[in-house]
Amino acid sequence: MRRAVIDIGTNTVKLLVAEVDNGIVTPVFAAAATTRLGEGISRTHRLSSPAIRRTIEVIGKYVEEARRQGATTVVALATSAARSAANVEEFLEACPLPVKVISGEEEAKLIFRGVSSDPVWAGERLLVMDVGGGSAEWILGQNGKVERLQSLPLGVVRLLERFGDDDFVGLSAFLRLELKRALEPFRAGSWRMIGTGGTIVTLAAIARLPVDHARLTQEEIRSLVTHLNALPLAERKRVPGLPPERADIIVQGGALFLFAMEALGAEELTVSVRALRHGALLG
Repeated sequence: MRRAVIDIGTNTVKLLVAEVDNGIVTPVFAAAATTRLGEGISRTHRLSSPAIRRTIEVIGKYVEEARRQGATTVVALATSAARSAANVEEFLEACPLPVKVISGEEEAKLIFRGVSSDPVWAGERLLVMDVGGGSAEWILGQNGKVERLQSLPLGVVRLLERFGDDDFVGLSAFLRLELKRALEPFRAGSWRMIGTGGTIVTLAAIARLPVDHARLTQEEIRSLVTHLNALPLAERKRVPGLPPERADIIVQGGALFLFAMEALGAEELTVSVRALRHGALLG
């Protein structure tokens, strides 16, 4: 069966059209657009009218594209920005199809289901970390079964709005403190760390690695974050592998991965391109 899912995030709207058969997801078409639905939400607790308009326009295009690609069903899910916005109903009423606003726990479970659908990880105990625009998730489990999860409102857009683009010292101190406390329960036992989401995919691309299953060490991520933070925004936008629309949030996202790895005692992670959309298609 050919199905489609639209993931409406705080920073990005993503479409995946795929053939789904006996638990196997075979992508047919994928797209992503930066709309910053959650722009300003940390301050106002509301979705702005321009952000709603930008996002609705992309959703409409993606619904049309999904049908053009032959999808028999189109499911739309909204995450952090939508679940924390006081005026979310205004957004939902304007959408061209029904949208389900999912909790942080539901989001984490779908991400883990998506990552676990990769046969490469069969039998392995995984600690999956996903960084989005509005939140970050950590999920520990094995063979598709979740043992422990955590969802925190520490997405890259929220961090940008709190610390700006020029307070790396403040950002670092905050993340070190928050993550050491929040991730302590995940340290026990052995597991393979998996990174998902636009930040880690972009860091792998900047490092000129084949993205899916790329391995990045803690020191490689530290080096990338240090280098990118030292560049003025205009120069950062010209870095090969870094989409210009991600230039103002890549340091925040990289710092999240770096300090999470420090807190967890993880020396290396493996990148997965499977996440929420793959998990939703298997639901």
